[in-house]
Amino acid sequence: MFLSTGLTASEIILQLIAVLGGLGLFLYGINQMGDSLKTIAGDRLKTIIEKTTNTPIKGILVGTLVTAVIQSSSGTTALTVGLVRAGLMTFPQAIGVILGANIGATITSFFIGLNIEQYSLIFVGIGAMMMFFIKKEKGVEIGKAIFGFGMLFFGLKTMGDALDVILMAYEEQATQMFKFISDYPILGLLIGTVLTALVQSSSAIIGILQTLYQQGFIVIFGAIPIMLGCNIGTTITACVAGVGGGVQAKRTAFVHVLFNVVGAVLFMAILWPFSRLMELIEGSMLSGLGPHPKMSIAVAHLLFNFLTTFIMFFLIKLMVKLAERLFKEKPNESQTILDSLLDYSLMEKSPIFSLTLVKKSIDYMCKCVAEYVSMAKEYSFDKKMNFGNRPKEIEETIDELDKRIHDYLIMLTLSDLSKSNSHLLSAYLDAIKDLERIGDHCTNLFEFFDERYATNKELSEDGKQDLEQLYGTLLEMLNLTMEAFYAWDKDKAVAVNSLEEQVDKMEAFFHQRHVHRIDSGACSYLNADHYVEILSNLERMGDHLENISECILTTLHISVAEEEKIEA
Repeated sequence: MFLSTGLTASEIILQLIAVLGGLGLFLYGINQMGDSLKTIAGDRLKTIIEKTTNTPIKGILVGTLVTAVIQSSSGTTALTVGLVRAGLMTFPQAIGVILGANIGATITSFFIGLNIEQYSLIFVGIGAMMMFFIKKEKGVEIGKAIFGFGMLFFGLKTMGDALDVILMAYEEQATQMFKFISDYPILGLLIGTVLTALVQSSSAIIGILQTLYQQGFIVIFGAIPIMLGCNIGTTITACVAGVGGGVQAKRTAFVHVLFNVVGAVLFMAILWPFSRLMELIEGSMLSGLGPHPKMSIAVAHLLFNFLTTFIMFFLIKLMVKLAERLFKEKPNESQTILDSLLDYSLMEKSPIFSLTLVKKSIDYMCKCVAEYVSMAKEYSFDKKMNFGNRPKEIEETIDELDKRIHDYLIMLTLSDLSKSNSHLLSAYLDAIKDLERIGDHCTNLFEFFDERYATNKELSEDGKQDLEQLYGTLLEMLNLTMEAFYAWDKDKAVAVNSLEEQVDKMEAFFHQRHVHRIDSGACSYLNADHYVEILSNLERMGDHLENISECILTTLHISVAEEEKIEA
């Protein structure tokens, strides 16, 4: 049979290798372009997602924009699921983003529909030159995006040429196979679903479909079910992202599956009139774009996602209720706040959002430290204070947070972060170290007063007043530091530094007063046990708070310098 077609077995293998290699180049190109565009957008993309998804319409617009930037609807959806898992986005907010992601996914098929594969190596060459000869980071990333854009089309051309050789060699068999698929649309739907689930890129499968349609091997009636199947297959990424997540993440993944499955079922029900509509559009509206039938698939893809989004938009409340009924909150669910703070899967999708997740975790660590310091202060003046096991629980929580956040940040250093975000990562590493040390000092204070109370040693009135004054200034410093860290507030960070000088002076002065009380007999030597160590621990806590404020000020200064450098 091979000889009758003019292809030997080795030639067929070479063509299949070309198809596989072309697919690899396509996937590499689209990922490279998406990653570079995501890096260029940087914090702006994070800000857009965080602050403009408060209504479904805004969510749809954001989902469309983000998917157009990162060139992957499954990537946007998986990122959204990760944000919901991390508590950075609510379930209702996520629905709008998911709806918009499906519209944004159509941009790749429109690029392919322009039929510019013949110019692909020009983009590869321009991108490579920019990558190797431009020194500015932003210019390099733009070069990578252009390079990826060219590789996308070069891979598509490689696939298309190899498929053309194979299908033309087996034209009769290929025609019969695609006719069979067209006769049984459900088969096309299953093929599109399975292939997309395997390749993890609906854009790649739709790109191949556009090539087959242009070469005339499949009719529009057979191509549309495959395209619909691609939309179902792309939901597998969201399902994987939702596994192991909380109830909110599972609900988000469910809505993504529901959207694509319901949309596919609706359009399969109107397959014949929709196919006829596309034939009319191809014969009239698209005639001005030249003889490129690929654009018909692109338009069909857009119409499917746009119309499905329009329909589902009015059913958002119903989808929320259905998801909440299927995935109910379990009152005995054992997942702790520690387990839900850090998400390693989000690190792969967006290092920038992973830093936001770290910030949220450190914010929680700050609250634990603030509670621990307040309890230490209360216990310092009232031995009857009974906190139960709470001090030990907080100490263990702070230590565990320190370990988990540290390990997460070390893993994050392997990601491609901008210079400003790398500095931010370093600041976070320093901050958790200082917070953990403040927790250690609180533990010391509890131990000191445990020993004092066990031997009935009371503070002198003067000693108590000095300690209350030092605690008051330290707690003011602590509150300012926490507020500065929560909001990354420069003014409050500066105010912390001035208070630290007061703490140093107070510790030295109260130390002298303590020695004078002992020398004068106002305080016995035995009753003065640990008082100097108590003062010293409070002063060191002030040092660590100052370190955190310095981290904030240094990072803010570097960020401003980086922005000015980029603008220049």
